[in-house]
Amino acid sequence: MAHTTLLVICTGLVAIAMLVCLYHLCLMLVALVFRRNNNHYAGDLRHSFAIVIPAHNEESTIAGTLESCAALDYPAGEKTVYVIADNCSDGTIEVAQQHGAACLVRRDETRLGKGYALEWALPQVLANGHDAILILDADCEIDAKSLLVFNAHLANGRQVLQANYAVANPDHNPRTYLLALANTLENEFFYAPKSKLNMAVFLRGTGMVLHGDVLAEFPWRARSIVEDAEYSCQLLQHGRRIAFVPEIKVTSPFPEESGQLAVQRTRWIGGAVKSLASLAPRMIWLGFRNREIALFDAALTMMIVSRPLIIAEFALALSLAAICWAIAPGSWSILLLTVCLLAAAGYAAYVLAGIVRLGISPRRLGLLASSPIQIVEYLLISLRSLIRLGGDGWQRTPRTK
Repeated sequence: MAHTTLLVICTGLVAIAMLVCLYHLCLMLVALVFRRNNNHYAGDLRHSFAIVIPAHNEESTIAGTLESCAALDYPAGEKTVYVIADNCSDGTIEVAQQHGAACLVRRDETRLGKGYALEWALPQVLANGHDAILILDADCEIDAKSLLVFNAHLANGRQVLQANYAVANPDHNPRTYLLALANTLENEFFYAPKSKLNMAVFLRGTGMVLHGDVLAEFPWRARSIVEDAEYSCQLLQHGRRIAFVPEIKVTSPFPEESGQLAVQRTRWIGGAVKSLASLAPRMIWLGFRNREIALFDAALTMMIVSRPLIIAEFALALSLAAICWAIAPGSWSILLLTVCLLAAAGYAAYVLAGIVRLGISPRRLGLLASSPIQIVEYLLISLRSLIRLGGDGWQRTPRTK
């Protein structure tokens, strides 16, 4: 009886693991078959942009972001840069003003975080008559042709856009290389093909473009640690699709040190799990009620982008399959273990494709060979984050000096 129960549980876990693997592989095939459009768009300039940069004590990084915005290939009269100086105690305001940005100063010690800052600032920005808003983090740089490309998408009727959020320092050490690889898989083989198929795409916090009409209809009220996912779900529930724009990159340095990674991933993973628990059931219910596949896909997306959950589920499925094969040998247990091994091979091919897409060099091969320690480190940070569920609330990621 115990063996039968174990086999039933294992069958369910193995089925989930294989379906998720096939989901990844099918999206990868779509990405490989349909090439991205790398053409920079031309034509009439029809939209004015507000570039909004939430900043909390970003004196050391924001100058580069502002210089990147100043270099954007777009008429000066059709772009305005706003910096939300959110509870700043350093020289962020002075640096923003020196670079010609309009500075919105916010003081609120009880409502902390980027979501609250955007909720406070966006109505003020929209009141100035801008057609669309581009939201950037304060440590980012963006492609010079970005506004031209975003303008073309908006002119074609797409009202919510997400740029390709890339790692600026992939070759620094094994940690940043692994983060760049994971980001490449998420951008190139997940969100890009999902966008082509009109499936659920989520905003990623920076490089987000929102048409003014969208913000007028759906004011920003997303206040959680993962405010981008929260707002994405609000849009998806009302039939608004998010278009991924892979040809435009927004880059920022990712954590180079263990302490930086721990703060960032604890916040991200804890927030992702909380959003999965609070938002996914509603998306599934609405998907049933409205017979809308995209809402089911949104719930699945929330689970998949929480990579520790996927890794944990697959590891559990593989472990149970091996146990079943050892204690209850037979055709069914052999089948379960075989399916798990096939899924492992599928993921290996998936990661290999990501390595090739990111780019191969002697330096990167060396970083890849040195990465097992960082993989273990990431898994331990993820495990701690799942246990604590981001219990310390919002914390700014420490910057590299």
